[in-house]
Amino acid sequence: MKNNFWKVWGTPLSIGILSAFGLISALAGDNVWDALSWLTLGVPVVVTGWFLGRMGVRG
Repeated sequence: MKNNFWKVWGTPLSIGILSAFGLISALAGDNVWDALSWLTLGVPVVVTGWFLGRMGVRG
């Protein structure tokens, strides 16, 4: 059961944690924090584009 949980929820949890960290780092400061927030908030966009590309969906 435990192995099945991580197969289903591992990626969404990772994306959620990265997004939360990106939002907090955007509020935390400037310069390095801004770059860190851009990187971490860009991950969901890249992952979504990758999956849409695999499915053959074109915009």
